[in-house]
Amino acid sequence: MMNRIKDTFQRVWLLCLLQAICAILGFLGESLAGRFVLNLTFVAQFALLTVLLNFHLRALKNLLNTFWSLTIILMLFYAMAFFRNALVLDNMLASAWYLSALFLLGLSAWQISSPLYYPMVQWWEYDFRFRPDIRVWVEIANEGHRARLTDLRRGAGCVVMFQAAAVGSWINVTTDVMTQKFGMRAQIVSRKEPILGRAFIYGVRFDTEDLEQRQRLKLLTNYWNESKKLKIRSKFDALK
Repeated sequence: MMNRIKDTFQRVWLLCLLQAICAILGFLGESLAGRFVLNLTFVAQFALLTVLLNFHLRALKNLLNTFWSLTIILMLFYAMAFFRNALVLDNMLASAWYLSALFLLGLSAWQISSPLYYPMVQWWEYDFRFRPDIRVWVEIANEGHRARLTDLRRGAGCVVMFQAAAVGSWINVTTDVMTQKFGMRAQIVSRKEPILGRAFIYGVRFDTEDLEQRQRLKLLTNYWNESKKLKIRSKFDALK
């Protein structure tokens, strides 16, 4: 499992690197067609693009949340550059490079948007009644700890608790579903260190090796989604 996680991250890193190359080739193709190479405008714009791409790759490498804001900026830039070259400048080569960069960036963003890498924790919602998470009981090496499941997508989840645990550890996650105890086995594959006063954030991959575990994960996912919808409706009802 850990090897699969590492392979996924390396694949995303390669996709982001390829989209950076496509973006630079598109920029150079547009510059050559417009014949404004090696002037001050070209140098300034090329420097800005390379700095932005460098920050984007660094944010991905360190799994910083700025990766998403930079991704949105780059997507908007690629989309505008594509339409400008395709519809206004009639530069099909440059538009093809920008379109390739946009596609590769979107694909990499989709693959990395997992609780294993970027779990969703809504710290801004101070009222725990309305947070889209459920209370769970986590057992690590025969020790139990209170925790919260704050994200559950694509076979992975985010567990938030104050107890420290090593990456690679196996845990048992238990919660109450329809007045019945419901548990699943999961492996910790990522950990974000807490800031003062907050808990550890763990990205976990649930065990789905057999049919029973897959059915349990499906039931848990449906319960988490329904619980989230119910809390959103409760919040709006409370504001009325």
